[in-house]
Amino acid sequence: MVSRQRLKEIILFKDFTEGELNMIAPMLLEEFYKKGKVIWEEGSPEQGLHIIDYGKVRVTKRTKEETKQILAVLKENNFFGELSLLDGRNHSATIEALEDTKVLVLRRKDMEKLLSENPQTAYKIAREMTIAINEILREMNDKFMKLVNYVWE
Repeated sequence: MVSRQRLKEIILFKDFTEGELNMIAPMLLEEFYKKGKVIWEEGSPEQGLHIIDYGKVRVTKRTKEETKQILAVLKENNFFGELSLLDGRNHSATIEALEDTKVLVLRRKDMEKLLSENPQTAYKIAREMTIAINEILREMNDKFMKLVNYVWE
């Protein structure tokens, strides 16, 4: 089981009380992936929120020409699978381990349990995920506007 001290280093759990850390720690499953292992393919069913304990992963999306476009490279303390955790839909991208990687997994059923039994704790996780998603959206908007401005200059 992951230590409470380690959890405090992860942004999703930074505002957790000791009691909340004690509650969430046993819910987090540890999974290990060797370098080159595909964790999941774009379109595969929801598999929970994955938090990188150590290692590095690449996030890719298929283009209409069936090539892979790299969207992001994520490292320690980053997370992925948050969209599927929230809406239960299939994954929107492929995730591949670029190094030997260990992730902590919060399953959707455990998040739903938190929502029903400890809504304040679940809110803290959802708030941090939302902040991260908003930051990505803002960056994408900035890149899109730079592209639009470039095209029209």
